[in-house]
Amino acid sequence: MTAIGGARDTLLQASAERFSTTADGKAILLAGSTPVFRVNSAGAGAPGSITITAKPVNVVGDIVFSVSAGTQMTVNGNVATVDFATMTTDTALVQARIREFGVDYVGNYMISKVFDGVAGETGLAGLNTGQAFAYKRAAVVPGDTPGDVIFTFATASITTPAGNDLANGWSKNIPAGTVPLYVRVASASSRNATDNIAANEWSAAVQLAKDGADGLNVAPVRIYQRGATNIAPSLPSAACTFTFATGALTGLNNGWSTQVPTAGGAYLFTSGATAASRGATDDIPASEWSAAARLAADGATGQRGTVTVTAPGYSTWSDASAVYELGHAGYGAPINRDTVTLYDATHAVTKYFDNGAWLVLGTVLNGNLLVDGSVAARAMAVDKLSSIIADLGKVTAGDLYGTTLHGGPGYPTNTYGWPTNGGTGFHLSERGLLLGNARTGGYVELGSGGYVSMPGLLIENGKASFSGQLSAVTGTVGLLRSRDTGGRVEITSDKITVFDDAGRPRAIIGRLD
Repeated sequence: MTAIGGARDTLLQASAERFSTTADGKAILLAGSTPVFRVNSAGAGAPGSITITAKPVNVVGDIVFSVSAGTQMTVNGNVATVDFATMTTDTALVQARIREFGVDYVGNYMISKVFDGVAGETGLAGLNTGQAFAYKRAAVVPGDTPGDVIFTFATASITTPAGNDLANGWSKNIPAGTVPLYVRVASASSRNATDNIAANEWSAAVQLAKDGADGLNVAPVRIYQRGATNIAPSLPSAACTFTFATGALTGLNNGWSTQVPTAGGAYLFTSGATAASRGATDDIPASEWSAAARLAADGATGQRGTVTVTAPGYSTWSDASAVYELGHAGYGAPINRDTVTLYDATHAVTKYFDNGAWLVLGTVLNGNLLVDGSVAARAMAVDKLSSIIADLGKVTAGDLYGTTLHGGPGYPTNTYGWPTNGGTGFHLSERGLLLGNARTGGYVELGSGGYVSMPGLLIENGKASFSGQLSAVTGTVGLLRSRDTGGRVEITSDKITVFDDAGRPRAIIGRLD
């Protein structure tokens, strides 16, 4: 490096450093709450003041604010405030400056006044507009007009002439009749409450409607018949008549009816047709009925409900008498919870039937009257508990049969299989125990066929297969007899050593990591 010498080098060394704003990214930025004062027609401005905030970028120094002539401002740190009341000009330029190493960094913010325009003169009243209609029935297009009328905008109607009739047979409302209906239209427009519509202002007559041919009456028709077998019965063979107003069907034969019969067999059949006519009735020929289809069939007769029977003339209880009284009352053999009372003038016994035995009936309680947590008993005898849905808390159970236990988010059902939703849990049933989730690699399965399976280990048919990896083995794993040397094999944590009969090492095999 050349030594400093000469006047030019001395001046350069003594001068202040200069930075390029573009090259070094140095600047001062200004952001204002709004650039505009809105001035209304009365001269009031909004908002009352505007704040301008200066933000230096990569430059350090004191911020100096200034404002153009005719405007005053207050400064607090890097925030300048211009009040509308102190701004006498229509525009003002706020400037912020920072000097660093002899270089000035400047930011400008322009504030303007925007004035409301002067209110214009009140315009003329707007026009009321509307449409007037006139109707007439005629065989041909009428060439006459409804004549002069007065239209009132408040009611949107023709008020003169009064009533419904207009000139030449025209009317304000649609007249009754069957000949074609024509309409004329006129526009009403005025700044007044009414408008005079002259006869020549009506548009040409236009046909609005005319009577057409009568439409079709259409209705679906269903018929029903019961049978003793599942073989469909013969369809009606005679023509029938359907009345649209009442829905009645007459002329049915071959055992069919319009209502579902309550007797006639366990199988219910149906057929259908469609009635369509421009008249009040329609004749349905036999050929229009659809093929008979079985609609329903009676289910098997269910078990009767429990009953209560009371029989007099008994001084003592007898199981046989209780069975007899049930049959005598028409209920047949007893079922669980049938109740029988045998009594005479001085004696009465009530018992209920439960699984082949008659048991003394204690107090009968209405379940709706029980208070939660108030029932305690040594035993319960019920047909099934399928209707119970409860958190059973702590349960001590005897023998459980046909049971499947499953829990956890992965086992929401009783299906024996690994979960498909990624969850874990357990399944325990006669098939075996599933614990975890084989699809995620963490599981244990104990099958009822006598095998154990888990990652890397399978025990089945008296054999264990290990496919895992030994890692970090410590101590002596075991001693094996060497078939080739007649000695022994010692497996330690880091190697396998083969010894001869004299106890001398013959070979070192590999290394265990």
